Amino acid sequence: MFQRTFIAAVLVLIVGGCASGGSKITDFSDRSVGYGWLDIKDIDANRLHSVVVFQHRPQTSEPYYNVAVKKFKDGYLYYSFAFPKGAFKTYSAEGQFCIGLCGNTIHSYSFGKQGDAAAVIINEPGVYHFGSYKLQEVKTGLFEQGKFEAVPANNAPTQKEMLQEILKDTEKYPTIAKRINQELGNS
Repeated sequence: MFQRTFIAAVLVLIVGGCASGGSKITDFSDRSVGYGWLDIKDIDANRLHSVVVFQHRPQTSEPYYNVAVKKFKDGYLYYSFAFPKGAFKTYSAEGQFCIGLCGNTIHSYSFGKQGDAAAVIINEPGVYHFGSYKLQEVKTGLFEQGKFEAVPANNAPTQKEMLQEILKDTEKYPTIAKRINQELGNS
């Protein structure tokens, strides 16, 4: 009996811990759309499942934003409707190699957070593009950890195509839909 109670208590703590996190945003009037696109054909992962954006300024206790990721036009579109005013930069991406089933190895690609020279500066609510990049492996020595570089993607969809795709997910967010439509010239 004690063992079952103990296991149930541990499960409640684990599930409660996983469910906690940042506060839910319900008012998007002061928030911005941030989006970008990644081509991952030349790296070990062929399925992207996570992109994180880092807030450089102003400093905050919750500077990491996990954003939506979806396969789009031979790459991956990533975006969020929740960015407040500040300086932001794509921080990392994670993926797996999949052929039907996915392997158990998670490939992590960290863009780093040093400096904010290439950061997107959000001064007022709107729509901001983080850029479109191709990730490619960099040759290293036999015993060196793998490295990659991000270069501008020549095969990227247009910003208009990306925004039209993001617009499909704004049904519950009329303020965000209005901003995207204004950016597209549909107002």
